[in-house]
Amino acid sequence: MQANIELSEGKRRLSEIIQAFPADSSYWNEAQNRFQFIDRLLTECLGWEYPLIEVERTDESGGRSDYLLGKPVKGALEAKRESKIFAFPPTARPNSSRKLRSLIDSCPNLKSACTQVIGYCAMHGAQIAIVCNGPQLILFQSTITGQSPLDGDCFVFDGFNSYLENFPRLWRYLSPEGMYQNFAFKELLAIRNPRIPQKALTSIGDANAYRYRTSFQDNLRTLASILLDDIDGNPSVRKDFYAECYVPLDANNRHILLSKKAISSRYNRVSDNGISPARLTTQVRNGKIDVSPSHYAAASAKPIVVIGDVGVGKTSFFENLFEQLDGDSKNNTCYIHINLGEEAALASSVKEYALSKIPKILKNDYAIDIFSKFLIERVYANDLLDFDRSPEGDLKNIDEVSYVKERIKFLSKKKESASEHLLNSLDFIARTMNKQIIIVLDNADQRNFETQQDAFVVAQELAHLRSLLVFVALRPATFYTSKLSGALSGYQNQVLTISPPPADEVIRKRISFALRVAEGRVAPAILHGVSLNFSNIVLFLKATLRSIRSNSEIRTFLSNITGGNTRLVIELFTSFAGSPNVDSERIVEIEEKSGDYKIPLHEFTKHALLGEYAYYNPTSSLVACNVFDVSSADAREHFLAVMLVAYLSSPLGIRDNDGFVSGLSIIDEMSRLGFTNTQSRFALKKLARRRLIETPHAHYREIDVDESVNPEEYYYRATSVGVYHIRYWIGAFSFLDASCIDTPIFDEETRRVVFENASSFDISKRYNKAHAFGSYLLSVWHEANFDMNYYNFPAVLDAQYSSFEAVEAHLSRKNRSRRDL
Repeated sequence: MQANIELSEGKRRLSEIIQAFPADSSYWNEAQNRFQFIDRLLTECLGWEYPLIEVERTDESGGRSDYLLGKPVKGALEAKRESKIFAFPPTARPNSSRKLRSLIDSCPNLKSACTQVIGYCAMHGAQIAIVCNGPQLILFQSTITGQSPLDGDCFVFDGFNSYLENFPRLWRYLSPEGMYQNFAFKELLAIRNPRIPQKALTSIGDANAYRYRTSFQDNLRTLASILLDDIDGNPSVRKDFYAECYVPLDANNRHILLSKKAISSRYNRVSDNGISPARLTTQVRNGKIDVSPSHYAAASAKPIVVIGDVGVGKTSFFENLFEQLDGDSKNNTCYIHINLGEEAALASSVKEYALSKIPKILKNDYAIDIFSKFLIERVYANDLLDFDRSPEGDLKNIDEVSYVKERIKFLSKKKESASEHLLNSLDFIARTMNKQIIIVLDNADQRNFETQQDAFVVAQELAHLRSLLVFVALRPATFYTSKLSGALSGYQNQVLTISPPPADEVIRKRISFALRVAEGRVAPAILHGVSLNFSNIVLFLKATLRSIRSNSEIRTFLSNITGGNTRLVIELFTSFAGSPNVDSERIVEIEEKSGDYKIPLHEFTKHALLGEYAYYNPTSSLVACNVFDVSSADAREHFLAVMLVAYLSSPLGIRDNDGFVSGLSIIDEMSRLGFTNTQSRFALKKLARRRLIETPHAHYREIDVDESVNPEEYYYRATSVGVYHIRYWIGAFSFLDASCIDTPIFDEETRRVVFENASSFDISKRYNKAHAFGSYLLSVWHEANFDMNYYNFPAVLDAQYSSFEAVEAHLSRKNRSRRDL
């Protein structure tokens, strides 16, 4: 909301109004004061439009407010007659804030007016109260958590000269944009709480300390890495692995906390114009990889762009596509997978790496040496016929040795151009040798933008032969950026989109397969030479697998918190086995005795929060975000990120066809709840970086945004990561226990409890600080009294209280054991 004039124009008009006051203005009654000055101050000098000002409005208590500013109401103004001058006590700092109590104690008229306007604010939901008698104006907060607003601070303009001298400040507080952006509220809040309290992390000697694994945990971690993380790259087990572990792209994401429409429209905005690009499908048919529409591969000289988020499973898609071929079809197929991730890290360019890698794969895997004399002569058979018809060819009948030398020189020159020779050889292999050639340029998304651009250019050059099937994998963000100004901008692309499979299904299949390998039922040779105790990992995997199958809460956690990143799911579970924050030895012991142990959810969430750190900190977790952290001295901000995600996951707001809401609408909604634009901008950036919300093209997470660009310029929607945080995680003991030491706490007693127990690993002390923190947040929530109906924090706490009850039961058993001793 903006004023209809500029600040300088408002000040000029105010000066003219004051200079034109009649001599009897000091005797104006309230009505005259309003008509002759306050009306003009608001509309002519501060830029308010009449539709945004309401006068003489009667409320349900029978009160009648003089002015209500803004819709929804931002401030209430009570006008008094000019003859009622407020007697302010003297001050050495006339332009600074003052304590309202000291003013009203010395002026009963002011006290009466302030009490009156506070009532109007309460009835109409206004945060700022204003009293004006003409030459004097006071504004203050109408509500203050934990104290009377009469005991707060206020801003005072004492005399018309004060209006003019401090007009920029008056404009900042009372112009439409100043009121809608809550500048007065924010500054008064900062005065009352001049700095953000320190986090309890600061009281811990080494807040970023690691917890070291025991030898038991270390062995478990090593085996988990072999069985869960590295196994898909082992050639001896690849066929069995993809047969048993691959999860189809159309698998049911039944545990995802997002609508089916949000899931199906995942890549709708991947192009620059908001239109979903034409999609292709693949299948194995008659021993060939068939691309639909079926004419595409034969008719197009373009690579197939495979779009999928980081870690979504693009590599698995390619490998599974090849593994679907039967034995004879595989023998007739050259599958060339070029990993542009770690393998190509030392190469100077993608093209250089491809030129060296493709011939090696052809030679080592398919016994086709494109540099052999036999193949070169066949590739350039037609060129050799031309050579024979050339002048040098006449040497054949004159000097056979010279002829052979010239012929060798001719063929050598043909292969000197590495790129041209490679293309000629591939075309010959495909057309003359009748081989199906599939080339995949993969994992470019693990490299920088320039490398991904180069990958597409190389793919384009290869696909130009029309005899190859060429795939190039890109992130959606890269595709979008490149379509705007990069290598893809000149092409009309058709794409394959890879959607994330259900995380719980992925890890369930992986663990099942790993268990069979560990027990020697699949590819026993893979573990040859590994001298570790396999019985422990077998027991641990059995308990883990049983827990996932039997506990829907764990499946919901896994499906949502990893946000569709399959790579992250595997990494999370590999590190979970042998984590220093998980008592894996106890899990193995119980499983060995009972054969029916189910690992509780909190073991998974604790590891997800802490990783291998001793304490939670912003870098300790790959998946968790402390949504309770604040950027300003405002306790209400504990819930800004929470309500921002809640608003985006609700049906409210104006949404586009893919469920995105404009940043401006988000800012307006958070402003309505009393948050400043600065606070909301900070929250938008943080949540987008931590994947709790997303823009259509992954700004902040994958596409860097200049600091000069305001985040409200983009559109946003909630992710499954964000929805899980606000609906489940933030009410649980494990989350409150971890995040409380990373959160500034504005209540002194709660802060004391958290500080005293911050560094302790004792479960009773952890319970005390988590319980105190939860109670504190609940108190802040009730005192804030947010005017919205799309989120209920107390209900989330109630729903997750069983996590506290589990700790209480453990402590009770522990205390009984001590008494029995």
